[in-house]
Amino acid sequence: MILMTSTLMEVCLYTHTPTEWKDSQLDSVDRGALEELITFSPPEIPKDAIWIMPTGGTPPTWDDLKGKVVVMQSWSNSDARSRQLVGAITKAIARTSNPEDVAILMVHTPKDIRSIEKYQTKHKIEVPTILDSSGEFCNKIGFYVDPTNIVIDRNGAVRHVGLGIRGLMKAVDSLLDESESADVEVQRFEPKQEEQELPVLFPTYSDNFGRAENRQGKQAPQFYVEEWLSEPVDTEDRVQMIEFWATWCVPCKRSIPHLNEYAEQYKDDLAVVGVSNESAQKVQGFMEKTKMHYGVAIDTKAKMKNSISCSAIPLTLIVSRDGVVRWQGNPLHLQEETLSQIIRADRGDTTFVKRGRWNVQEPPVEEK
Repeated sequence: MILMTSTLMEVCLYTHTPTEWKDSQLDSVDRGALEELITFSPPEIPKDAIWIMPTGGTPPTWDDLKGKVVVMQSWSNSDARSRQLVGAITKAIARTSNPEDVAILMVHTPKDIRSIEKYQTKHKIEVPTILDSSGEFCNKIGFYVDPTNIVIDRNGAVRHVGLGIRGLMKAVDSLLDESESADVEVQRFEPKQEEQELPVLFPTYSDNFGRAENRQGKQAPQFYVEEWLSEPVDTEDRVQMIEFWATWCVPCKRSIPHLNEYAEQYKDDLAVVGVSNESAQKVQGFMEKTKMHYGVAIDTKAKMKNSISCSAIPLTLIVSRDGVVRWQGNPLHLQEETLSQIIRADRGDTTFVKRGRWNVQEPPVEEK
């Protein structure tokens, strides 16, 4: 925690990160690890760390950076999104209110770190970069495969983590407005070594939410069917998988075997319902020729579908028992592990987690 005098207590009030600042693509496990750093100073940079210094200068320490706002960003040269972020962050910081008071540090994760030398022959690295070949430093910070960041204030305390580019600019500007104070003592973050039992979190929202209003993280439309064509499905006290589909839709037909599997595998926890706005006669004729081992219903006025402005099918909503949409998109793009995570989080399951996901005893991960 930040130790401070009562006159500086207001600093603690602004450690909350608005949802719109956050990177929605960041893995929830990684976000949880990063958020443990908030209000602490980050772990020490290893004295034997290997650096790429663009100007041939001396690698900085945290003490050297006190008084500045610091952005530390993870990346890998083999990841397209990472490469884009390297340039985007530099440009974003240049548009902040006082870029001279901002320091950027990059951390190359173990992923494909052996190809960094080849990468440098074509691309100039213009930001001080730590090469963490073992993953030990990344584990202490909470960096894994997804490129992400932490933002540190002038007093050396981590204030925001896991931001998107726009959120990063806003966070930096907010911290530039604050002053460094000699009265603030910030404790160093000490990572826990033992495994912790933590609740399973809902997965990161999908970016491919289909041609419809994105309801992820929001209340689902009111469940409504006009007529059941299968046996009615009990949707109470279970996670709901609602698919908008039609008999003429080829991708909808391809998704049916997957829905059959999910309905059987998770029958105690999951209610799968396919809803078409076609006539009962049309859908019943299709069902006579196609095995559909889940709930099938019609809504000829498309009340649910129209309430989220759905203009393309198939589209699936996965709704937790509290009525919140936890995943939205084409059912063919749904990964089984994502569905499993939603169900486990909804049940309140726990899992044992050890901080850091890089195995420092193994060689770096290489892409093939």
